[in-house]
Amino acid sequence: MIGEHKPSVPAQTMAALACIAQNDSQQLLDEIVQQEGLEYATEVVIARQFIARCYESDPLVVTLQYQDEDYGYGYRSETYNEFDLRLRKHLSLAEESCWQRCADKLIAALPGITKVRRPFIALILPEKPEIANELVGLECPRTHFHSKEWLKVVANDPTAVRKLEHYWSQDIFSDREASYMSHENHFGYAACAALLREQGLAAIPRLAMYAHKEDCGSLLVQINHPQVIRTLLLVADKNKPSLQCVAKYHKNFPHATLAALAELLALTEPPARPGYPIIEDKKLPAQQKARDEYWRTLLQTLMASQPQLAAEVMPWLSTQAQSVLKSYLSAPPKPVIDGTDNSNLPEILVSPPWRSKKKMTAPRLDLAPLELTPQVYWQPGEQERLAATESARYFSTESLAQRMEQKSGRVVLQELGFGDDVWLFLNYILPGKLDAARNSLIVQWHYYQGRVEEILNGWNSPEAQLAEQALRSGHIEALINIWENDNYSRYRPEKSVWNLYLLAQLPREMALIFWLRINEKKHLFAGEDYFLSILDWMRYQVCCWLFHIVQKKHFR
Repeated sequence: MIGEHKPSVPAQTMAALACIAQNDSQQLLDEIVQQEGLEYATEVVIARQFIARCYESDPLVVTLQYQDEDYGYGYRSETYNEFDLRLRKHLSLAEESCWQRCADKLIAALPGITKVRRPFIALILPEKPEIANELVGLECPRTHFHSKEWLKVVANDPTAVRKLEHYWSQDIFSDREASYMSHENHFGYAACAALLREQGLAAIPRLAMYAHKEDCGSLLVQINHPQVIRTLLLVADKNKPSLQCVAKYHKNFPHATLAALAELLALTEPPARPGYPIIEDKKLPAQQKARDEYWRTLLQTLMASQPQLAAEVMPWLSTQAQSVLKSYLSAPPKPVIDGTDNSNLPEILVSPPWRSKKKMTAPRLDLAPLELTPQVYWQPGEQERLAATESARYFSTESLAQRMEQKSGRVVLQELGFGDDVWLFLNYILPGKLDAARNSLIVQWHYYQGRVEEILNGWNSPEAQLAEQALRSGHIEALINIWENDNYSRYRPEKSVWNLYLLAQLPREMALIFWLRINEKKHLFAGEDYFLSILDWMRYQVCCWLFHIVQKKHFR
């Protein structure tokens, strides 16, 4: 193509099509970037911010309308979707000149975007925190501006950060599924990681409110700094995972833990638990006694197990914290209670019977193999009907080896189910219609070059040659591994389907092993009725195999 590439579909149209298809996947944006470029993808994401998807009771009905302030939050305006946020990844990998052009487009579009969706622009431009700082002061009188909480991930102005402390209802730093009370959020862990990576220790105070959550706590527990363990200690009594985080932390980073404990115990009035101030301030008096006791016990444990810690940590501490450590060092050791020799105690006290619990032995069913003659019963005409279907007639004309010689290995692998275009497989390959429809398909659906190559010449993947060798040599495990680990097919393994019409043309023992392995792996397949009608003697063996699996599961 001569000159600059021009997309055949305007960005606004592509945005509407993606909304109609209800496809918010990362893979779709990846494909748009690959085919049309990053600037076009940026325009598509901008156009999506002006579209609201209305609720419909019928899932097959999709209604779009222009997003405005009167419509409220809009569709997923607080918890953004994977398609839109994927742009942040592509922008981070772009060349500086390309990034600048995309950033200019996003900033230019900002005034026209409704207020509840503007934090999204700041979110995908972390290199420009001034946008987030400015949006903090923006108010939306017609609706609660909950999406402003996402600015916590990017804003770095101290005044802006303090204002954002009042926004917490979206719980942006925690992953969760949708519920009656809240939207879903699949970016909590990523938001924590991004904030810590980009702002370092300055991010710890704004994460304190979320430190008791699993996503945030699992990241904080990896950072060796007294400020981090101080935050974890303040929320340790909030739930069991928080207590486990402290236990893990003080084993890995005892110096930071001892320093934080000494500073906390030196305070005349320790702070309330990080969280919602209206709630936590009321709970503080009742909690403080238990917290103080827990901190003192942990400090004593650390000093007793590692006596050298106090001297090593002392230079880091304030004068008051040093006094706390010295008071523990100068305290007399606890008296040791003398015990008596076991020989003078009754046997029931030396070895109580309830200490040694007898293990219950599970019953094991061990049956001798019983030889039976396999018997199969078919309804009259059932086998003939299965053999007369389009797929059966198309794939049973020759053996699989002959098919590979006549066509090519790539074509046969595609017929076997390799590839990610499930619609093409079910509608054209499986019924045996692809040979006659190749050219019309390419013209009708405007496939891009990579897909055209696959339609014309078979499965298009760097692994095709290895898969063909495995198929020719009968190496089933290698073939299944290639199927599962093929990164070239974007949607594998969730949607790909094995073609049992073609597998039935393999030697019978190999076909049986192949089918059993597919079942073990829980892969999808098509044509099982025909497959069993061809290999009807195998039904007995399959039943024996299933019984063997059940026996191992329930009687081991």
